[in-house]
Amino acid sequence: MAKNIHLTAEVSDTSEPKWHQKLTLFAYGIVYLVAIVLSLKTIKEPDLWWQLATGDWILANKTIPTTDVFSYTYFGVKWINIKWGFEVLIALWSKAFGVESIYIIQALVTVALVYFSIKLVKLFNASFLNKPFANGIIVLLLLAYLAAISSRIIGRPEMFTHLFTVIFIYLLNKFKNKKQLVYLLPAIQLIWTNMHEAFGIGIVIIAIYLASEWFVSIKYRIEKPIYLSIAFLLSMVSICINPYGLEMLGRPFEIFNQLNSNKFTTELSNYTTHEYWQYSSYYSLILLVLVILSLILTLFKTKLKALINQFGLGNILLLFAFAILASSAFRNVVFIQVILLPFTVHLVFSLIQFIGNKISFKLPIVATLATSVLVGLFFYIAVVSNYFYKANKSSNTYGLEFSASQNPLGAAQFLEKNQLSNQPIFTDYLSSSYLLYKLTPAFKTFIDLRDFDVFPDSFFYQNAAAYNDYHDYMNLDNQYHFKAAVIVNSQFKKLQTGLYNDSNYTLSYFDPLVSVFIKTPSINNEILPISKLAPTPSNGLCKVINYLFNPFYKTINETETDYTIEAAKFYLSVGNFKVAKQLINSNSILPKNEATKYYINSQYYINKAITDTSFKAIYNDSAQTFLKQAIKLNNQYFEAYFSLGVIDLNQGNFVNAAKQFEKCCNIDPNSLNAHLYAGETYKALVENNQALKYLPNLVAHLEIANEMNPNNPNIEWNLGVAYYKQGKCNLSTPFLLKVKDYEGLTIEDRNIANNCLSNCGAK
Repeated sequence: MAKNIHLTAEVSDTSEPKWHQKLTLFAYGIVYLVAIVLSLKTIKEPDLWWQLATGDWILANKTIPTTDVFSYTYFGVKWINIKWGFEVLIALWSKAFGVESIYIIQALVTVALVYFSIKLVKLFNASFLNKPFANGIIVLLLLAYLAAISSRIIGRPEMFTHLFTVIFIYLLNKFKNKKQLVYLLPAIQLIWTNMHEAFGIGIVIIAIYLASEWFVSIKYRIEKPIYLSIAFLLSMVSICINPYGLEMLGRPFEIFNQLNSNKFTTELSNYTTHEYWQYSSYYSLILLVLVILSLILTLFKTKLKALINQFGLGNILLLFAFAILASSAFRNVVFIQVILLPFTVHLVFSLIQFIGNKISFKLPIVATLATSVLVGLFFYIAVVSNYFYKANKSSNTYGLEFSASQNPLGAAQFLEKNQLSNQPIFTDYLSSSYLLYKLTPAFKTFIDLRDFDVFPDSFFYQNAAAYNDYHDYMNLDNQYHFKAAVIVNSQFKKLQTGLYNDSNYTLSYFDPLVSVFIKTPSINNEILPISKLAPTPSNGLCKVINYLFNPFYKTINETETDYTIEAAKFYLSVGNFKVAKQLINSNSILPKNEATKYYINSQYYINKAITDTSFKAIYNDSAQTFLKQAIKLNNQYFEAYFSLGVIDLNQGNFVNAAKQFEKCCNIDPNSLNAHLYAGETYKALVENNQALKYLPNLVAHLEIANEMNPNNPNIEWNLGVAYYKQGKCNLSTPFLLKVKDYEGLTIEDRNIANNCLSNCGAK
């Protein structure tokens, strides 16, 4: 029978049974296991491929590039490649153990991250460690911490920034102003500077603690932080020990400025955008508010000096500094989690002790440990079975593998076979990095994921325009004279459709992931069969590791791919509705794809309703019947709900259309089209039916659309008019002043904007 104690007990039993100690070790062991399996992922991160290619280039040329060597668009321009150390590391590792094994490095780093996080938590909360509930609570909060940062456990060099951040905070709390800092901090800073561009965070951390220690030493006349000052100066010097020398001192400012300029990556979305607010963001905000409230409460109960003694001024200031950093981009949320963890543990400990002092309450000594073990086991199983990723709508999967369904191996082989590797090829930014890795040195990219380190923002805007308007692609084609184009099927459908219907291009290869168009006289009247995904060799070491952590692991089986349905989806996306319908009605699709079969049939009839208006009503009825059958089989079928919404919208059934688009927004909150169409529907309800009760819905969707697609004149005009109808001139006026002279607006829309501005007293 478990021993019971009061929560208010000050000292745990020094003769703690060995099985209690073993249970504690087991609980912490599960945390490490969860950290490992969260790191063992199938390769899908496109950044890794250009980083591998760079590492291979450095090893082959025995030098670090200072100008671009990989693109034909900006070949020879200045390139400051800070991540060269990481790139060499993964290149050497992959040569020894295979590319699939790169995530083993992530696993080792994540284990180290957890190790130092535990040491930091215990150092920060030393006064509570004798409580019987301490270890169980720490384990539970560590598991929550891993869940919150899991989206950034992705095998990229930022892993070292996360690790070094925790180590810096731990060392600064442990040694404060001791001579150990003089050699430890500069040495780590030296490595950090040559591993990841966020190395400047290390200097910021030291500077915050240094300023805090000087303030405390002057105010309270205590020992001056001499060793810490020396460590700071030496760390600044160590930044200059890299291939780019003194230039690296100003690099962190340039990196930070890129956050404001780069609007092409959702991970760089800041707190003002819809994409930013995911599970980890909400979790961080809640914890931050609770911790700040607890600090304020503590300050009211004690003097400032007592607060500083309890938490450390450096830790408090870093909490606020990291809150600002986290708000700047979604990928930076992990930093607020790092510093929040010890504060959160302290908050929970204090709350438990407070409740224990107020209420007579007994708790089995192993209760929290048993709970933490059960939660940890559940978390572990959820990860290795992929339920964790499915619940988070993540495309990641457990298991060290390389799959041609996630990387354009087939396209690379096709280009090499047809001697196109050394030709100017248009590649979208997602497919280019793998092609660079696989086809180097002959292949040069048009654009890749090195982003603003090489390519200017104007070039990114040109690309973004080309993805959405084929005329803009033609302008690029006239400039660069492409011999072929490689397009990821799921991302750039407008461009893909333009290429398919361009008589100067021929669809020459496509598989479930990617398509290749060669610039030759078009033969698109011939239906090209879909290519099967290229088989990938099995890595023995990775296979052992996969089964070690999940004995029921199933390797990716490309033979289970339904090529008929994939081909039908491709032809549907490029507008060949007839071929798509023929394919899915050939009775060769798998039962699991019945919903997709109904959906493709519906698109055929929707197209017929557009091209043959004499039977429009009949065709739309047929389309709706198929769509409802698809939804019956899959009640999360975004495209089916969207198509129903479009049909209802076109038929004037605005209330029904609104319901369908709301379902789309619930299924995929980050779909710009869903919010735009929902806004269009509510706009019709407000204007046609004078139903002002729908005005808040209209504004809500337009606000989200404006976050996702800023500076779009049409969205801004609609939002400005909607605010005006709400009587919010202060919000309406800035938008309407900005767009009232936009040439794309009709004369009527301009008049509406001017009337709203006049009524609001604006010129």
